[in-house]
Amino acid sequence: MATANNPQGTVDGNNNFAFKLFHQMQGGTTGANQFFSPFSISTALSMTYAGARNETALQMSQTLNFQPNEQFHSDYKRLLGKLHEGADGKIKLNIANGLWAQKDFKFLDSFFDIAQSNYNSELRNVDFTDTYNRETTIKEINTWVERNTNNKIKNILSQRDLNALTRLVLVNAIYFYGDWSTPFKKELTKTKAFTLMSGDKDTVPFMNQGGRYNYYEDSKCQAIEIPYKDNKASIVIFLPQLKEGIGGFAKSLDYKYYQEIIGSWQFADVRLSIPKFKTDFKLELSNILSQLGMPLAFSPAGADFSGMTGQRDLYISKVIHQAFIKIDEAGTEAAAATAVAMVLGMAPQHPSEPKYFIADHPFVFLIKDEATGSILFMGTLMKPEISK
Repeated sequence: MATANNPQGTVDGNNNFAFKLFHQMQGGTTGANQFFSPFSISTALSMTYAGARNETALQMSQTLNFQPNEQFHSDYKRLLGKLHEGADGKIKLNIANGLWAQKDFKFLDSFFDIAQSNYNSELRNVDFTDTYNRETTIKEINTWVERNTNNKIKNILSQRDLNALTRLVLVNAIYFYGDWSTPFKKELTKTKAFTLMSGDKDTVPFMNQGGRYNYYEDSKCQAIEIPYKDNKASIVIFLPQLKEGIGGFAKSLDYKYYQEIIGSWQFADVRLSIPKFKTDFKLELSNILSQLGMPLAFSPAGADFSGMTGQRDLYISKVIHQAFIKIDEAGTEAAAATAVAMVLGMAPQHPSEPKYFIADHPFVFLIKDEATGSILFMGTLMKPEISK
């Protein structure tokens, strides 16, 4: 459970949601790369949850694994604080929240107080009703997201995403950069074959290194944890034992199995070979979140966000998420942003032989913060796009 100094319940809830969302997005079964920040999505929706009431709030808490208690938002504040504390030196982590509200629409001060005091949200009063002002606001939001993701997430909103009935846009942006604890030597990067889900092969550059890593192996997968500088964060890669087995493995990878893996690490000598890659991903999440169990939030007639206005007059029209990752010899750069639009409506062992971890076929990966255990990013690499 969450405590004043260790908001573990919030972390576990967010991480559990990460795997639920991964499965609902059919990670590893679509044949396409996927990459997203469950933490960004949870954070944007936790601000929205501050205004949810009754059955809408219940559906959101159950779907998002939020703890329905009075200290939820203060726990989230502590979690954000711990994440920012851990980001220094060779790790850069920027998490920003913003609110854009219709200037003449009556919101409750209590809602904005929660968003600003717990999420450090910047509040701007704008005009969505006028076409010119709405277009200007979209450009402003896009520029804000670009600035807070080191220019990696561009144009998260388009003109069709907002309209004259939009009353509130809540945005979370997250940016991560980490140098590897031990950088890969460029002269050891070699091209070789990556086997696709279809069985076809692509030739891509692989980074190679030997060292001691947290390592796990069972009949379904190999897993490895590669630390970033100062052990502030790490990437965990789950490599199916079968070259074309990503679909079945991805379905079996839930939060419980993940906890079993990271709780069973062995510190082992590993010969490591992973592809250089970059990928970006954009998705509108309203249907996925509805299917996961919170349809009321998206219902013009059924949504109850009276904690925002005192009336049941708002619903979520869209949840737009965009993410980017680049992995090379120096480290990892990742960014993501989530926009929620509210619309007016109705024990170590030492094996003697080295292990070989050769990621030459589709795999699942995630980036986690070490101090809190929070999963910041998650994805499936089906086909490496060459990172230059």
